[in-house]
Amino acid sequence: MTKTIEVVYEDNVLKPLEPIEGLKEHERMVAILSRRPIKKGLREIAGTLSHDEAEAMQRLIDEEFEKIEGEW
Repeated sequence: MTKTIEVVYEDNVLKPLEPIEGLKEHERMVAILSRRPIKKGLREIAGTLSHDEAEAMQRLIDEEFEKIEGEW
């Protein structure tokens, strides 16, 4: 079974925020930990690219869409 769940770390224990179905009591599992991504609002990231960076990004986007234009 592979499942992504959200947990909180309290008192040196990882605690799931919701019940986990399909696990037996004391069943051993392997966990891969990653921090929850921080979602930023568009206003927080607006203006963070220079004009040249924005143009380069737009060129890449245009090139990718040109590759798939006929596939839609």
